[in-house]
Amino acid sequence: MGSLPVTESSFVGRRREITQVSRALSRARLVTLTGVGGVGKTRLALEVAARSERVFRDGVYVVDLAALRDGTLVAGTVADTLGIQDRSGRPPEEQLARYLADRALLIVLDNCEHLSQACALFVETMLRRVPGLRILATSRQTLGVPGEHVLVVPPLSVPDPDRLPPTAALMRREAVRLLVDRATTGTPGFAVTQENRHAVAALCARLEGIPLAIELAAARLASLSIEQVVSRLEDRLALLTGGNAAALPRQQTLRGTIDWSHALCTPQERRLWARLSVFAGGFDLDAAESVCVDADLGGEEILDLVDGLVKQSIIMRAEGKGSVRYRMLETIRDYGRERLAEQGEMDRLSGRHRDHFLGLVERMNAGWSGPGQVAALARLRTDHDNLRAALEWCMRDPTGPEPALALTAALRYHWCVGGYVTEGRWWLERALGLSGEPSPARTSALWVAAWTAVNLGDHRAAGRCLGECERLAEQQHDEVSQAYVRTMRGLDAMYQGRVSEAIGHLEEAIAAHQRLGEANGILLSMVVQARSYSNVGDTVRCKALAERTLALSDELGERCWRAYALWAYGLEVWAEGDTERADDLARRGLSIQWEFNDAVGASLTIELLAWIAESRHELVRAARLLGAAGVIWRSIGASAGFRSPQTSELHDRCVRRVRHVLGEARCRAARHEAERNCTTVEQAIAYALNDCRPQPSGG
Repeated sequence: MGSLPVTESSFVGRRREITQVSRALSRARLVTLTGVGGVGKTRLALEVAARSERVFRDGVYVVDLAALRDGTLVAGTVADTLGIQDRSGRPPEEQLARYLADRALLIVLDNCEHLSQACALFVETMLRRVPGLRILATSRQTLGVPGEHVLVVPPLSVPDPDRLPPTAALMRREAVRLLVDRATTGTPGFAVTQENRHAVAALCARLEGIPLAIELAAARLASLSIEQVVSRLEDRLALLTGGNAAALPRQQTLRGTIDWSHALCTPQERRLWARLSVFAGGFDLDAAESVCVDADLGGEEILDLVDGLVKQSIIMRAEGKGSVRYRMLETIRDYGRERLAEQGEMDRLSGRHRDHFLGLVERMNAGWSGPGQVAALARLRTDHDNLRAALEWCMRDPTGPEPALALTAALRYHWCVGGYVTEGRWWLERALGLSGEPSPARTSALWVAAWTAVNLGDHRAAGRCLGECERLAEQQHDEVSQAYVRTMRGLDAMYQGRVSEAIGHLEEAIAAHQRLGEANGILLSMVVQARSYSNVGDTVRCKALAERTLALSDELGERCWRAYALWAYGLEVWAEGDTERADDLARRGLSIQWEFNDAVGASLTIELLAWIAESRHELVRAARLLGAAGVIWRSIGASAGFRSPQTSELHDRCVRRVRHVLGEARCRAARHEAERNCTTVEQAIAYALNDCRPQPSGG
């Protein structure tokens, strides 16, 4: 359980430091690893985290903050890493603290230095409110939080070139072992020999045992001898100090090594290095070609140039699901950004980066009501850091607020279906706050902002957004936005229990979306309308709408709204007494919600399975299912907002009956059994579908 990344290379040395950090974590709740860039803070933290998994019963999670530029998103980023979808509307820190309150886990906060104040506030809050939490931070500076245990990560041990031990003993020096390990990746026959051991020792000593510097130098052994690497590197480093090696600080050593690697790249490789630095968190080949190509850098060159930068350890290859992505270490990326700024290309490339992802999102939206929904959301999750970087650029765009409004509105499914509703609302509010001038982009952003507000239970804010959107849409003759205003008013009214009002809005919405050929609007409106009919006990109309939704969903190959239609249909079939068919419908819907990692939909469906189980006298199973649903409700903090009066009554009735028959002690035991197996939404769904087996009649 946790989020430990798969490491791409072997871990070398650091036995003493591993022991020190592990001991410190056993005594202190906050341990911060500091040291110069490239010294291996992250790699050491990951190794300690991997060895600590058995110690923390609720998991070990790694949160990389390198790509984050706004400290207000620290808590949300941590929650996202832990798989928490916040639907409560409360501050992320508060929701996170509630979720973690009785858990024992380790969080690695990696790359805190550029957000040190925000990280310090977050850490202090979490440690105060979550007794079972321990935090291992990496930062070039301490966080300054009371109780912080600071460990300075030293360079790797290096040999003394003037007092060389035998070759076998030389290999016991950590820097030498790292050099050999990394060199053999590109030069399989490389080894320390009697002939080259002086050059090996000189290189490791000259680089002062800094792992990143050694890895960059090792990449050169594919084309240069060890003696040539030493000679060329010494010339580069001597320029930094006027030839006085004793005056060479470690950070300058690393800088000199990167300078040297940069100088050895071809002009086109250097140009691509700088341009790739606009990506945050990683990129694929298509993105690199889209953003980086121009008259100076041809598209046909990109693949070979990327391959060259990989071989030189400038960028790293990371295997994804069915695709290959690439990433840069933050030190390398920062260097590239400096070069990009020096060349006067930062604004142009940042704009191209933004345009690439805006185009990507708009293409996904155009095909949303088809078979690619799951893949689209997965792609957006993978590029979440890039989307944040693009949004940040939009907020500073001197041309005006239109790009920010366009991108925040275009990301509506990422926000409202993909599980980022709280962050989405934050970005939408920022974009809408840039200017109050009417525009088509503002009109679209307003109804999307209303959707996020409804999902968070802020009905007053939703009403304000919809009121302005309705006025602007009428002035601009924007029929699509007018139709979505009706949909959102219906959704808002339904959640507040004003069912007759909701039905009226949704009838208008369905007609408008049909006239416009707006398939997603039709499906969303029909799902909400079906639920509204269910809330007033109109089984015939509810089933008819659910059947229409399922038929249209089948025709389009859509799955998102299909899951909700299956839930609504299953609820009515169960009410009619067909528990076997209702159970099948609910399970089919829950399987789809697993694909989307849909916390709200999964909670509703698992509760429906609990009601079905109780009506079949499978009381222990019903109690466990209620426990699994409860875990999700508490994690997203939104049960009251997403239960209608009808479903609230069904929930309460089920709880009363199960408690009456089983008794409080057996109910509590069943609930605890579910909670032990359900930490995340995915685990709760898997538990409901597979692990929570039907029980014999009577429990």
